[in-house]
Amino acid sequence: MTSRLPAGTDVSRRSLVKLGAGLSLLAAAGESAGAGDMTPDNVAFESRIMVPMRDGVKLATDVYRPARDGKALPGSFPVILERTPYGRDHVSRSERTASDPKPKTRAEVAHFFVSRGYIVVYQDCRGRYGSEGEFVKYLSDGNDGFDCCTWIIGQPWCNGKIGTMGLSYAAHTQGALGCTNPPGVAAMFLDSGGFSNSYQGGIRQGGAFELEQVTWGYNNGLVSPVVQKDPLRLADMKAIGLRAWFARMPWKRGHSPLTPVPEYENYVYDQWEHGNFDGFWKQVGIYAAGYFDAFTDAAMVHMSSW
Repeated sequence: MTSRLPAGTDVSRRSLVKLGAGLSLLAAAGESAGAGDMTPDNVAFESRIMVPMRDGVKLATDVYRPARDGKALPGSFPVILERTPYGRDHVSRSERTASDPKPKTRAEVAHFFVSRGYIVVYQDCRGRYGSEGEFVKYLSDGNDGFDCCTWIIGQPWCNGKIGTMGLSYAAHTQGALGCTNPPGVAAMFLDSGGFSNSYQGGIRQGGAFELEQVTWGYNNGLVSPVVQKDPLRLADMKAIGLRAWFARMPWKRGHSPLTPVPEYENYVYDQWEHGNFDGFWKQVGIYAAGYFDAFTDAAMVHMSSW
């Protein structure tokens, strides 16, 4: 399918900084090849491509390509990638305008870049929304991101160069990806995420467990594919009074507000039960400090926090 570019684009100062810096970084990705003198006037959109990972699990992926007269332009282009647990086809959490506080749709963000000669790829993280597999927060994103990049550079429409972008968790996916020294990555833009050492900040603070991991698990477990497809489990989740649970701690596995979603309960308790800085905290995705020697040397911006 194709869709027309917006007649006008109003972006905030924050967005201009991000997009401008991102485009400057992506200059390292080289010029688009094969499009000749054709200028894209619309977008060729492929929805829910199921991209296989090394273990056979397939992740839902959307691709936006420059198009002319309703047809994708020939040749190869640099690619911008965002991997997210928040829905590849849901609104973007990061792009707002001064006149319109509503977040931009991912399609609108994609149109901005596609009109400038880039291909945009969004992918649901493992076990989230359209993707297969079991969700384990943070710990699958390094290898899955690497495999996604391998798939991208193998496509005829990619010129071999990838830039990554994203806010919060979508910055964590980039930090995890960077630890694997992925193929093709020429630029990265991490906004407020990417764990240097999650034992010191992000999952724990100097070792003290951050209870926001529980509320994140509950809120996102509620909209997870496994719950949304099971009316009984969905009803159980909606009946939970989360605030009341916090008033009657301690909890245990099998008796917590996350019990109806055991995959979410399990990763929270894995984080919670490892009270010492042991091998658990040295895994790809939550401990970039241990992988700095291998970390990609792509051009990058870390915005707001590290």
